[in-house]
Amino acid sequence: MTRRVSVIVAFGVLMAVMATAAAAAPPVTLVLKSGEKVRGNLVDLGGGGYTIRVGGADQNIAAADVAVIDFTGAPFRAAELDRVRQGQALAVFHSGDVFEGRLIDIGGTDPLRMTFSTPGGNRDVNSSELSRVYLSRWQGMPESGQTEAAEAGPSLDPGGEGLAIPANQCWTNTLRSVRQGQRVTFNGSGEIQLSTDPADIAGVAGSRTGRLSASAPIPGALAGALIGRVGNGRPFGIGDQKTALGMPASGQLWLGVNDDHCGDNRGQFKVQINILR
Repeated sequence: MTRRVSVIVAFGVLMAVMATAAAAAPPVTLVLKSGEKVRGNLVDLGGGGYTIRVGGADQNIAAADVAVIDFTGAPFRAAELDRVRQGQALAVFHSGDVFEGRLIDIGGTDPLRMTFSTPGGNRDVNSSELSRVYLSRWQGMPESGQTEAAEAGPSLDPGGEGLAIPANQCWTNTLRSVRQGQRVTFNGSGEIQLSTDPADIAGVAGSRTGRLSASAPIPGALAGALIGRVGNGRPFGIGDQKTALGMPASGQLWLGVNDDHCGDNRGQFKVQINILR
């Protein structure tokens, strides 16, 4: 192999590694101090601020502009928000446990290694362990009364139609645990509106017009489709299929809407979940 060919091959391998690393970056929603939300894959934190990949392109957002790094989309809890209003920076685990610390560095890919400065010294935590990271207050923070109903968790319809999955939050914790390889069936129903356009409607299979969303959790699936994930793992498609799906990991099961911005959505899906033994 000539030197020129070797260089070309090495460069190609390097590009492939970089592309794989970028693709492996975990999905997050950055809540900015202005109240704006940016959904994408968190790549890095450096001197220029946060690097987030949105629709295949990297964006840099100043660290001073970011208030929350949200990994799950779970409802904000009143106790957490009260501490943030008092000026505390917090990290919240999936279990609900909290520690006080300010994020100072990010490394690795997925999971990311997140380094916090805490009263007891620096602490490293994997992003896969975290539900969210609070950095500061932001405009439009929920009031305590607005979080009480959300903290009660998802509601079951008394008529037996299934678990309510609201369209205006991207992920809902079903509060049900699954094991890796365990098979689960999903029977979803309902329609949601994906924007202020009344014609932008989706069923559990996805957009009625067949549109996609490049920045959605699963870009290749129809916008608005019913999707799932286990813990903070990679999303998987559900849609309207009735076949039992094998769970990719062990942990809590989350259901969501395949959309890049859920705040302006309306309606909900109802999903019957049957965890097979």
